[in-house]
Amino acid sequence: MEINELNSSHMPQNDLWKGTELFLWNASSTEEFINGIKNPHDEHLTTDAIWDVSKSKVRNIMDTLFNYDYNDSTAAPHPKRNISDWLWEQVIQPNIKLDKVKLILKWIQTSKTPITLYNFYEVAMEFQQRISTYIKKPVWQLNDQDITKMNFQYCLKYVNSALEKSFLLQFAKFYFPGEKYNIVKQSKKTRTKLGDHELHPYLKAFNDQLKSEGCTIGHTKDVNRAVMLFLNWLVDNHASFNEFSANSIPVWLIERDHILEFENHLKRCHSKGLYSEITVSNKFYCVITFFKYLYDNRIIPKNIGSIRGISAERYLHRDIPSKDQLSDFFSIIASYSDDPEYDTAFFGSLLHLGLRFCEAERLNWDDINFQARIIKIRGKGKAGKPVPLHLPGKLYQYLEALYKVRSDEQAVFKGNQSKRVFYGKMLNKYKLYSLISGWTFPGGLHLFRHTFITKLSLRKNVHPQIIKRLARHDRLETTSKYLHRQDQELKNALQKIDSIWR
Repeated sequence: MEINELNSSHMPQNDLWKGTELFLWNASSTEEFINGIKNPHDEHLTTDAIWDVSKSKVRNIMDTLFNYDYNDSTAAPHPKRNISDWLWEQVIQPNIKLDKVKLILKWIQTSKTPITLYNFYEVAMEFQQRISTYIKKPVWQLNDQDITKMNFQYCLKYVNSALEKSFLLQFAKFYFPGEKYNIVKQSKKTRTKLGDHELHPYLKAFNDQLKSEGCTIGHTKDVNRAVMLFLNWLVDNHASFNEFSANSIPVWLIERDHILEFENHLKRCHSKGLYSEITVSNKFYCVITFFKYLYDNRIIPKNIGSIRGISAERYLHRDIPSKDQLSDFFSIIASYSDDPEYDTAFFGSLLHLGLRFCEAERLNWDDINFQARIIKIRGKGKAGKPVPLHLPGKLYQYLEALYKVRSDEQAVFKGNQSKRVFYGKMLNKYKLYSLISGWTFPGGLHLFRHTFITKLSLRKNVHPQIIKRLARHDRLETTSKYLHRQDQELKNALQKIDSIWR
């Protein structure tokens, strides 16, 4: 039967769907969905199929986007495989050449978690490489006789983490029993924190506006650093501002030429290798948005921030997993996870809906209407309205299986963990599952979002504006950064173009 998702009797009797963006399908669903998509004055020829965004079509797109297979552990129960055993057999044994280091890792295998074992393995690999470089001997030829006190002292210069320090302490016990070493972790350079008393008063006011717009704390801090960098640069380089401190400059004395000079300064910094192209672009963007804010609030008389930003190439090509690789990944979860329903539902949500990590973190069971097959997504920041989306069939099964064993908690995934702990836990799981699956894709959890959006773009008669809406982006420019084509696909497209002109 047809379900009116806004008024269904199956909907929870609460305010779940109030204040959500109208992305559901009822009597006027198509009109609501394409509002802002189809331009009545668009001169480009389009077919009606492009604008066919009925409930059935969107459901079909979402349900058939990924058709990978995997071995469901609940369908055919079998003994769980041990990740630590796999790491020992497939990774540690072939690659660690020092016997006593293997003893250290064997002890860790039996007493620590798999991710701890893998992290110590990576430290051991770096240690072997340093020894190899120092004594000018290939890694594969190393043996315990190559480890001397001099070599060990050389490696102590490169202790950059608590994990490396812990490994080297264990190493010293095995190789130099009775000897005592003062192993000190090298301090890392950290960005200077700006206190409120150091910020310009108008910058503090700008912070309040950014907060009200739902900007993240990280973005606000980036804005503060960029604007204060500009103000300090003014004090140091212009005699007319020498008498002021950076946080006391009368902003109405700043002119457009000052901002343009700062733009050239940033470009020179990039040419010297001090900043990357994207860093320069971001810093300058923060500065001009600050002055746009000042003008909009009538603090300065001229809109001196209306300057074209510094362009930077922001597109980074990514390889994305194939159907078979996705099948391998979810089969590995079924075989190795100690909580397969949870892990399958979490990674399935990232893939089938293109969820950002923050969206998965905020997901509650009240956000899911299983009977209507609708799920409500809360996007980045706090300003945007929640967006209800169709729940794809495969993800429906994943979440339903998880609900049967974990419905007593309000949050679907996060539980009572802090965001930082939750993120670290899921990133570690991804690292292990992808390693066993043979994945070599760079990056982390966001790979699934890139895969989701790229797969949408490969569907016929799905207009870019529809992809933008399903991806929950504000601008098509952002969506375009998530579209990736493999070399063979590009070659095939070029061949088609070439055949037209033959």
